[in-house]
Amino acid sequence: SDKFPVTVLQNGVKMTNEPPTGLRQNLLQSYLSDPISDPAFFQACPGKELIWEKLLFGLCFFHALVQERRKFGPLGWNIPYGFNESDLRISVRQLQMFINEYEEIPLDATTYLTGQCNYGGRVTDDWDRRCLMNILSNFYTTEITSDPKYKFSHSGVYYSPPKSSYEDYVEFIKELPMNQLPEVFGMDDNVDISKELQETRLLFDSILLTQSQRSGGGSGKKTEDTLNEIAADILSKLPKNFDLEAAMVRYPVLYAESMNTVLVQEMERFNRLSD
Repeated sequence: SDKFPVTVLQNGVKMTNEPPTGLRQNLLQSYLSDPISDPAFFQACPGKELIWEKLLFGLCFFHALVQERRKFGPLGWNIPYGFNESDLRISVRQLQMFINEYEEIPLDATTYLTGQCNYGGRVTDDWDRRCLMNILSNFYTTEITSDPKYKFSHSGVYYSPPKSSYEDYVEFIKELPMNQLPEVFGMDDNVDISKELQETRLLFDSILLTQSQRSGGGSGKKTEDTLNEIAADILSKLPKNFDLEAAMVRYPVLYAESMNTVLVQEMERFNRLSD
């Protein structure tokens, strides 16, 4: 854009908003962020406050749960998924819309939109999707509205608080344990070992990346020389560019073979990438 110089982006510092660590902090951030923190939005279900606030708390707890499961590696999800705040925001707005527009909230519809579309849209593994839907079924249920202290874990440490004000919900979240037990994830206590090993490994890898790369002696190679050698080695292993003219002759564009056009285009893109 002529109004925003590219050099600013190139020389600027890129920042990302990472989810907080722990169920309590994750749940607290959800309640302190838009749109839940907006009083007008939080009170936008007149006459159905109990259903709205109970399901809202369950949805936020579900959001924190699926994010924290990533810390367990393959024990949490077969593939790590980037669930983020946008998934929660759209699910919260859809939940409020269904509550306001229907006498009885269609849990099947809200479960499908939240589990299969909003969060499930990122899930590519069938078993992960099945696990996700099973977790969601514990929160999108009529029992959460009928039971004043619906339990989210067998011990009862985590539960849905009775209907109260927005400030009381925030205070309730702040009183939750700092370090969650694996039981809330439906896992054995020993699973914490793999989680802590993974976090320790990540910590040391990050520390090693911050250390300056210095050669041990005068004859040692510089970092730039090592990187150039690696890059040259990678380039030497790349296959030769595709012959586009020969490909067009062998795979002509026909009505019955429309994918031939895509094939040649992908070959051209690969040539540009390798060049």
